[in-house]
Amino acid sequence: MKRADVLSIRTLFSGSTRFRAAPSHRGFVWSPQEVAQLVVDMEIAARDPEAHDDELVGRFYLGVLNVRPVKHGVFILQDGLQRLTTLTMMLAFIRDRVRTPRISRRIERILKHRSMMRPAEPRLRLSAESHAWFSHFILPAGATMRLPAESPIGSPRELLLAARFMEQCFAGYGEQNLIDLAEFAIKNTAVVRTLVEAGATTTPRYTPPRQADEPLSHYGVAAE
Repeated sequence: MKRADVLSIRTLFSGSTRFRAAPSHRGFVWSPQEVAQLVVDMEIAARDPEAHDDELVGRFYLGVLNVRPVKHGVFILQDGLQRLTTLTMMLAFIRDRVRTPRISRRIERILKHRSMMRPAEPRLRLSAESHAWFSHFILPAGATMRLPAESPIGSPRELLLAARFMEQCFAGYGEQNLIDLAEFAIKNTAVVRTLVEAGATTTPRYTPPRQADEPLSHYGVAAE
């Protein structure tokens, strides 16, 4: 281990920073249950008026991201791919459903790195098989409004299941609910980013920061 920093999502996805899945990573494997747990926990936390505070104590923690720096702002994700993928998908769904251009543009800056004379790059790039689907059905503006009925051959089914959950989850959200959740995710959600030596690997699962006070069945997902 080299250094650990506490960073908000706004800071984590800023400047030239981009995250890439490790070549040997297993890809996105979270079930709808795990995706739902993270989204529900974040929604419950976002409802707390005291949580919308720029002070460190008001932040919602997603845990530790173990990353290996490469060059030019690129980091290889040793651990944290499931959480960052879920968070990226959630923000993309909100971007496509808010009617406030300022919020949509702000989310776009979180999801994509733009530089002079070069096409925009995704802040998060998955493994080759997963990213082909991700870059077509999630990352482009408006893409989450046109989800396929089935996963194309060779693409991970788990990504479509996660997307279908979010489609159902956000269907009943009002404009202000979406804006509040996006603002909370960007400003008040944080991670501990740890720089690790090459070759180090860890695979901890997401642990909810608190006991949810609503059943997941409220979101169309059967509790275990």
